[in-house]
Amino acid sequence: MDLYVTSNTSQRSRMPRSEREYWSTDRKFGLRIRDTEVQKFMGHCKQAGDRETGGILVGFYTETHDCAIVTDLCGPPSDSRSGKTWFRRGVHGLQGWLQQLWTDKRFYLGEWHFHPHSRAVPSKVDCDQLEEIARSGQYNCPEPVLLLIGGGPPQRWEMAAYVFPKMQPWVPLEERVRC
Repeated sequence: MDLYVTSNTSQRSRMPRSEREYWSTDRKFGLRIRDTEVQKFMGHCKQAGDRETGGILVGFYTETHDCAIVTDLCGPPSDSRSGKTWFRRGVHGLQGWLQQLWTDKRFYLGEWHFHPHSRAVPSKVDCDQLEEIARSGQYNCPEPVLLLIGGGPPQRWEMAAYVFPKMQPWVPLEERVRC
């Protein structure tokens, strides 16, 4: 499996590394995720084949609240539904899992989602969903992250990250390579 990260400049960088880091151009928003978590959702993508899939991202924020650190993720809950061009994430089992993580000061950060045989670019439905989450008091997450995976077996994969600040346009996050 080749996994590539795509950026707005259409440059691709070959991975692996132990961690991926993404930032907005103004460095107001960041995201860090370990390769172990990337491999988890890649397994869900492979299992889904030609169908969309997804789940949630959990973790914490840095002390300066400018970077979300993903420590855990879940695959699609058992009541999720999907097709070749759509995915509706279910909720079965999430509340208990999130409450358990909350005791360790880990919180809902956003969603991850797979677009099979397509680019890692948010659809209108993706944007609407994340904008609704940003406005929702139920999620208590005014800046949810969306991590998208595009491509599919046996082709190359690409990954892109976005943040959806409440009542503002969504912001693409560019991968930053550490030297």
